Amino acid sequence: MKRMSLPALAAASILLLNAETRLGQPMTIRQPLSVDQVVTSADSAVGTTIQVKGRVTEVCQMAGCWMQLAGTGSNAVRIKANDGDIVFPQSAVGKTAIAEGKLQKIELTREQAVARAKHEADERGIRFSPASVKAGITFYQIEGTGALVLE
Repeated sequence: MKRMSLPALAAASILLLNAETRLGQPMTIRQPLSVDQVVTSADSAVGTTIQVKGRVTEVCQMAGCWMQLAGTGSNAVRIKANDGDIVFPQSAVGKTAIAEGKLQKIELTREQAVARAKHEADERGIRFSPASVKAGITFYQIEGTGALVLE
């Protein structure tokens, strides 16, 4: 077994600390938008492939099929992948990530919003009251094809 010199070991350690986790398909866009930029221009970008960068605040507890990226204030964008195409790791929470995919506008009736909220409550293991959903909702999410979690 070959021994590493101290400078080589230090360089290898730095590389490990700067490691990235690549998920899904390779990304094609060179410059990501911030979560805030995506939120403010969402209507004009629906149906286009975009890339977004933000801090991971949540990952799907059941299958890792989505992750939430936060901007400032309440701005957030969910990256949703087809089950099995990408599995976002729970270890991504708190880290910065870049994700790419097609921006979608999703409009749900009250009944659909109740079903979605119930599903998410089940995932988180928390109680849910259908009365808490007063109306339908509209939100944007990215149909994720590729992502990079920065370590």
